[in-house]
Amino acid sequence: FLISCSTTDKKKGLFDDLADKETVVIYLSKYNLDSVPKDIGKLGTVKNLYITNDSTNGWTVYPPLSALQQMTEVPPFRQLPSEITELTNLQNLGLVGLNLKELPDNFDKLQKLDSLNLMMNKLTISKEVKKLKGLRNLKYLGLFGNKYDTADINELKKANPKLFIDSGLE
Repeated sequence: FLISCSTTDKKKGLFDDLADKETVVIYLSKYNLDSVPKDIGKLGTVKNLYITNDSTNGWTVYPPLSALQQMTEVPPFRQLPSEITELTNLQNLGLVGLNLKELPDNFDKLQKLDSLNLMMNKLTISKEVKKLKGLRNLKYLGLFGNKYDTADINELKKANPKLFIDSGLE
């Protein structure tokens, strides 16, 4: 007599309800998260993805430009899981205000990216230039609120003349 037990209940993944969507907006606070989880790689059909800490109603007050430089040096620092690079259908990606210190090494796998908004993070763009230059189809890049200089901007524009960079320097 053989008895076997198996469960048909699979542990529900964090973003299972979003797995078949083309456009996804994720407010980390809604999921009680303080950073982007590895589960993000399960959004295989997503073309438009926007991730931020929380949804704010009304106006957001940003610090003066003089304070932005200091903010990029102050913890918390967070990393983006490399699983985000599995989302190869992405065309528009917004990673705003996530305290990101660096992008995954294989970030240039996102070859279909047309628009990338990295505003209000803690990236040092000179360390990310190689990854960003690898995004050959990119037409918009939002950098305001990160650490960069005109040399970074010029290098990116030289590699991709059709790229519009929203840096706050213009």
